[in-house]
Amino acid sequence: MNLNEATTTDLNIINELQKLGWRPGDTLLYQMQYRLTEDQQKEFSGIKSIKPDIVLQDLHGNILAVFENKLEDEKKALNKLINLYCRVLKPRFLYACSSERILFYDTAWRGLEAGEFKRVDGFMSLEEMQLKIEQEKQKSIQNETQIDKNIIGGFDTAAGKERYFQTECVKTLIEKFKKGKQKMLVHMATGLGKTRIAVALVKALFEHNLAKRVLFVVDRILLAKQARDDGFSLISKDYPVAWIRSSNYKQYRNYNVHIVVIDTLENIFQDIPNNFYDLLIVDECHRSININRKLIFDHFLCPRIGLTAMPKKAILDKKAKDRTEEDLEILDTYKLFGCEAGEPDYQFDLTSGIDEGFLAPYRVLEIKTYLTREAEEKGIEFDYVFDIDERKKIELDNAKKIKLEQLERKYLSEERTMRIAEEIKNNTEYGEKMILFGVSQTHCLMLAKAINKVFEDNEDISPRYADAIISDNGDWNTTLKEWFKKPNHKPYIAVSVDIMSTGVDIPCVRYIGFSALTKSVGKYIQMLGRGTRLDPMSGKFSFTILDFVGLCKRMDDNGRGTPKENVKIIKEKEYIITKIPDNIADESTSPTIGNHFIIPNLDPKELIQRVWIRGDKIHVIDNIPIEEARKIFETEANQPKRKEVVEIKNKVKEIKDYLPEENDIEILKDWAKNPKIYLDEEQ
Repeated sequence: MNLNEATTTDLNIINELQKLGWRPGDTLLYQMQYRLTEDQQKEFSGIKSIKPDIVLQDLHGNILAVFENKLEDEKKALNKLINLYCRVLKPRFLYACSSERILFYDTAWRGLEAGEFKRVDGFMSLEEMQLKIEQEKQKSIQNETQIDKNIIGGFDTAAGKERYFQTECVKTLIEKFKKGKQKMLVHMATGLGKTRIAVALVKALFEHNLAKRVLFVVDRILLAKQARDDGFSLISKDYPVAWIRSSNYKQYRNYNVHIVVIDTLENIFQDIPNNFYDLLIVDECHRSININRKLIFDHFLCPRIGLTAMPKKAILDKKAKDRTEEDLEILDTYKLFGCEAGEPDYQFDLTSGIDEGFLAPYRVLEIKTYLTREAEEKGIEFDYVFDIDERKKIELDNAKKIKLEQLERKYLSEERTMRIAEEIKNNTEYGEKMILFGVSQTHCLMLAKAINKVFEDNEDISPRYADAIISDNGDWNTTLKEWFKKPNHKPYIAVSVDIMSTGVDIPCVRYIGFSALTKSVGKYIQMLGRGTRLDPMSGKFSFTILDFVGLCKRMDDNGRGTPKENVKIIKEKEYIITKIPDNIADESTSPTIGNHFIIPNLDPKELIQRVWIRGDKIHVIDNIPIEEARKIFETEANQPKRKEVVEIKNKVKEIKDYLPEENDIEILKDWAKNPKIYLDEEQ
């Protein structure tokens, strides 16, 4: 070999290829000269032959890959590779290499991926290349792909018809997969079987030799367990399934399905070859989006499918001049999964699910305590608080005023939690399952304590009537969730910030409670979705939302979720997070236990209804505490505002022996019949 600019790079690459089983002079050809045909010489004027740096071929001499190497800048090789070598030798794969980087191109790529070289960390073996080529051939076969009806599409007894949309979804994905689409998105409501759809899709791809290895990505340990035990276990007998927990993926190299938590994948993805998987499926894909995770998805050179009940759109703020379209792609579910027009590849949302009888309809019962309304309308004022542990009174330097959005974060109301607990008892059936969402972990603990007190559950240890399922519990949550899943088994009420908002498949849940506000449309739909599963076994065909904060009205809930879009506004200087804690995104931002105070404001249990009466018409004004009503009554009695009554009162004061006239008596009778506040004998 003559020393030239490519020699060092060539030798390193040849060494790596030999490790993969490529044999020099046989399947690996170095600087082999190829003469152009007469037609090719006419097309490429002045070129009679070409001499690529490296050519890889199969045992029959069919060219599989062509390499062009440079000492420093591999991009200088792209033009010759794509415009000359590719058109003359017609390889499936192209490599442009330097001492620092390897760029790769698959001529089978279609759509947005076509024409774009991608960086990779290594090369493929002969067997891997042949597998990719065979899979591509299978895509062109026109035979209809068979889908296992035992997994999806079966008869839904609650809806009274087949789950046709599941089969329809899989057929759509397979068709687009065959056509070479690299990114796909499925928008499907919670409770409609997204995981089973993924299982049926994977089985069909395996059976028709369209794929050999699939990676299923989740964002929580619980979801990984569910995917393995309740989902892919349906096909694990024929296609082995492994839950990858560390870089030991090599132990399961020959398994067909790998399940991994995104945090684990973030640590090991660089150790996995770029072409190792034939398909990447991302569950709850609207949550698995940030800079690092986009890099992970882009690392794998295979089609990827996102599954979500609430895709997220990202919009640049007008003032965000430092943001780019790439920032949008990082936070926009549609763009990340190849749906730039904002339309998913397949959609069957909450509205469709309820309207067609596959999901449970619901009714909203809005219940606001006195303190809730006060916080919402004018704010709660206080100038001292109590330490949450020792109950010592703490005077504040300045009086505070908080609105409903701040209530139960740093400053909590024990009386309000008791009123909510009482309303839960009044508006639910004993022993029926309920998920109640609180503001913070401390708030959840207070709610659970209040509920247990109201239901007279005095147990010191779990399971109790209500238990808080919060991130500070750690592994204990797994046990609590297993107990909660069981009908007729405590806890009957699970109180949580975010942990119970997704990945919880409990069809028998009959009540969803909101005692916390959120601006996130996605989170709202997720929380609501915990109750949408039908459960003929327990006779559940609908559910009830107990809304203690007016969240449903804020979301314009129409009985089918919300018409609002799940939108993220990207503002100037807003940096995109690079790491999400293992527990869940939102809960990490909620106040943890500690640094909380009890406010002294009362939230009365008994209220007086104020009404306006005119003739036969009665109009309810509001409800106020009894003590406030008593003060108003006494004030009205002692300081009447009616002119005639005031005149009579003055006569009584001024005239010692005053005797009321008949007209005065009639005025007083009429005044007594129409007080501002009525109090019954007990009050």
